[in-house]
Amino acid sequence: MTTPAKGRTTLRRVRRSLIGLALVAPMLAAISIHAQSGPANRFLMDRDQVVALARTINDRLPYIPGEVLIKFRPGYGSSQQARALSVVRGGVQSSQMQWVGDVLRLRAPAEDNPELLAAVLFRQPEIEWAQPNYLSRFKSIPNDPLYTRQWNLDQINMPVAWEISGSRSSSVTVAVIDTGVTVANGFEVFPLWNGSRIASFAIPFQQNPDIAAARFGVSRDFVFWTGPVLDMVGHGTHVAGTILQETNNAYGLAGIAPYARLMPLKACFGYWEMQIVMSNAGVPGFVDPNESGGCPTSAVVAAIRFAADNGAKVINLSLGGPGVSPAYLEALQYAVQRGAFVSIAMGNSYEQGNPTEYPAAYAPQIQGAMSVGAVNRSRRRAYYSSTGGHIEIAAPGGDVRDGGASGLVYQAGLFDPDFNPFTVIVPRFDRYYDSPLQGTSMAAPHVAGLAALLYAQGITSPAAIEAAIKRFAIDLGAQGFDPEYGYGLIDARAALRGMGAAK
Repeated sequence: MTTPAKGRTTLRRVRRSLIGLALVAPMLAAISIHAQSGPANRFLMDRDQVVALARTINDRLPYIPGEVLIKFRPGYGSSQQARALSVVRGGVQSSQMQWVGDVLRLRAPAEDNPELLAAVLFRQPEIEWAQPNYLSRFKSIPNDPLYTRQWNLDQINMPVAWEISGSRSSSVTVAVIDTGVTVANGFEVFPLWNGSRIASFAIPFQQNPDIAAARFGVSRDFVFWTGPVLDMVGHGTHVAGTILQETNNAYGLAGIAPYARLMPLKACFGYWEMQIVMSNAGVPGFVDPNESGGCPTSAVVAAIRFAADNGAKVINLSLGGPGVSPAYLEALQYAVQRGAFVSIAMGNSYEQGNPTEYPAAYAPQIQGAMSVGAVNRSRRRAYYSSTGGHIEIAAPGGDVRDGGASGLVYQAGLFDPDFNPFTVIVPRFDRYYDSPLQGTSMAAPHVAGLAALLYAQGITSPAAIEAAIKRFAIDLGAQGFDPEYGYGLIDARAALRGMGAAK
């Protein structure tokens, strides 16, 4: 699974430990309404899947135990495919199979280690490739410490870019594949473990007040349930805000492409989604609150294909993780071939050995997909931002070591104390504030927003969008391309003016 740029670090854990436990009592009094019946929508995981996913979180595994993704070679029919799967210990049942395009997601509970299972399957002549169903991580690093705070937009020359672009970005749909962006207002009834038993609670949700409801396009949840898309982490909300939050409306913060349409696709989950699906499956207890959750490769791949098939012209992936993933490569190729530009976070693991992360590592192979590193206010690489020969571009990501809280990236976000698992038993998701985050998760949506503006100006080829962003970037580091900044820092004004958008 892939995880939004990487989860809740020590900074957030320290902050959480300082939030008073006094918050719990009034919050429970306000929203712990026992419901008469459960939600009408269906959860997407059965009990076995929930238990496996809980293991992934609590044991900090890079994959979901017992799950693999398989691509069969062309020309082999169902009987030949069944023969290839006959090597799976314990056999395979139809209920354990799910097709994501031409990729098979297989659950094999008797084969606990998916790396070994993938290796066995790969040796079968009918199979082109097999891989674990990895859990990718979010690429933001939260920190607690209005436009005047948005140094990041001045850094890429957005004020002049807005004058050039006008309102034409309304023709562009941007898919944010992440923890979701809440599309419904009101209460949803969910089961939760309260420390002694599983009970039903009415939990309030509210749309981001700084994105007009009319700008929401089609939405879908690929990982949690069949109901409306709901953000219970805040990561997707923050990412979407940078791309297309309302601008020049005398309210809140600004977004880069404020007239674009949003396609919120939920492929990532957090602590509260896990608590809800565990309770729904009758599994008592709490998952590790230090873990932020993640994004199964299977869900992300399905969301990428959905976005490309439903009119998205820009896709943002602020997520990633270790592990070679042919499923990611083919999904990215699929999206770009259908006219969608893809922006991908590089990763936040520079100080943890700087490992290569996917899907960012595939970007140089695809003209129209870009891997994005992060810079700070001083236009230097953010301390966490991963490097390597596969980085293509840099954008503002924030850096608490360069200016403290003022050096972070601000956007509208869910009010974190309302759902802090260290202090809250029953959460709420209906309040927003100016949320400061840092990470390559925050950098990637700057590139996605610029891509939306370029598309709206008539540059509709994903490869041409990538070429424009590279050509007009501000060179940083060693002259020309380098493994720390790629081709440099994006410059929205230069890209739009350079491509003939200004008269």
